[in-house]
Amino acid sequence: NPRGLANISALAELYGAYQYQPLWFEGGPLATQRAALLAEIEESAGHGLRPAHYHYDALGAASLPVAQLDLLYSDALLSQARHRYGGVISAMDEDWFFERQQLDAVQFARDLLAGGGDVRQALQPLWPQHPQYRALLEKRAQLAAQPEVFTQPVPPGPLLRPGDSGERVRQLQLRLYGPGAYSGFYDTELLAAVKEFQRDAGLDPDGLVGPASLEILNADRFSWIDQLDANLERWRWLPRQLPATYILVNIADFRLQVVDAGEPALDMDVIVGRPYRSTPVFAGSLRYLVFYPYWNVPYSIAVKDKLPLLRGDPTAMAAAGYEVQLAGSDTFLPVTEVDWSAIRPGEFTLRQRPGDKNALGKVKFMLPNGHSVYLHDTPDKGLFNKSERVFSSGCIRLSEPRALAHWVLGHDHHARRGEVEQLYASGPTTTAYLGTPIPVLIVYFTAFLEDGEVVFRRDVYQRDADIVRQLHAGVVL
Repeated sequence: NPRGLANISALAELYGAYQYQPLWFEGGPLATQRAALLAEIEESAGHGLRPAHYHYDALGAASLPVAQLDLLYSDALLSQARHRYGGVISAMDEDWFFERQQLDAVQFARDLLAGGGDVRQALQPLWPQHPQYRALLEKRAQLAAQPEVFTQPVPPGPLLRPGDSGERVRQLQLRLYGPGAYSGFYDTELLAAVKEFQRDAGLDPDGLVGPASLEILNADRFSWIDQLDANLERWRWLPRQLPATYILVNIADFRLQVVDAGEPALDMDVIVGRPYRSTPVFAGSLRYLVFYPYWNVPYSIAVKDKLPLLRGDPTAMAAAGYEVQLAGSDTFLPVTEVDWSAIRPGEFTLRQRPGDKNALGKVKFMLPNGHSVYLHDTPDKGLFNKSERVFSSGCIRLSEPRALAHWVLGHDHHARRGEVEQLYASGPTTTAYLGTPIPVLIVYFTAFLEDGEVVFRRDVYQRDADIVRQLHAGVVL
């Protein structure tokens, strides 16, 4: 493949259907559309695509043989169509387990030719049409058009706090206020500006400027553009048509939102997986709720986290409601009745009885999936006071599980408030199946539209850079 063609089999099929005649030259059906395709390729740079990956320079050069140029135009058209519709890089490589939006490139080209050959009209609708995508696009255009203003980054060092003074405080003032002459003293005015910045960035608005604040504060507009490019690509991985009613969890924002018939119905903080036990991105369906659930401890957690505790102090584990089932047995025993020094990994199954200390709290929301991820209550409410809530082993802990239970059962069963409260108030363990499953979308967006403004979040799973690297490298699939 000396010409670097990305769509060889599709091109063979397409040209075969047109008796190997030129499509873009010598009176071919797209001969008037070359400039339109070049303009579309150029414009796609505003979406984070790289024109060079679509033969842009070669298409502008008249020195190549017509037959070769014709192939390059068609290849660029097919790649543009596929990448607009389903993304440039493979979402699966990024722990994004949504089914990829596949465009039949040959059918696209045939429809284009049959419909009169208007390249712009055919390509434009392939971009995501969601308001979130359009907002990120506009923000990117604004940043790209900004004049370059160079301000020194604030160098690393000790926490900056009210009352501090010196050169680093002066640089902090420059970053927040723009060019000017400043005192270098951390006063109440600077405190208000720092807190506002921290709130906008999704950080604790405590006025203390440490590494997390500096990472965001020191970013230049090119870093923001890269972050937008990563998130625009993620939108291209999503289904074009979102359901009218769904539950959305944005891992990077630690938030859950309920959309009911297209309108926001509920919004709450969540806790997600630690970076080394990250919450996966996938689409599922909420099928049932369990009130007063047992917690069947996953094998990895039982072995890595719980076994050392059982060997150290089984009495404390018994008080927390843990029971054990030994290999070959079908009954659960109190954990105090086992000699844990003799037990090896794989020889036991652990569960925690329902109750106030249960790790799942009083209710879990089940969306059967291959990742063993679900939504649940938690007895450890204090962690919701943190701004970056990466504390779980992959499941999603809810700050307001009762409100979600009310909405889900009210939406599905038309359950009255008292019925839900009764299920919530005491045992026994009860399963409530939904008549109609509710779609659940678990996503990872570090830039998104909120209250009319595009906001940015720290990339807690360190995923943006890899997407940007692949977009730059032109991994063509």
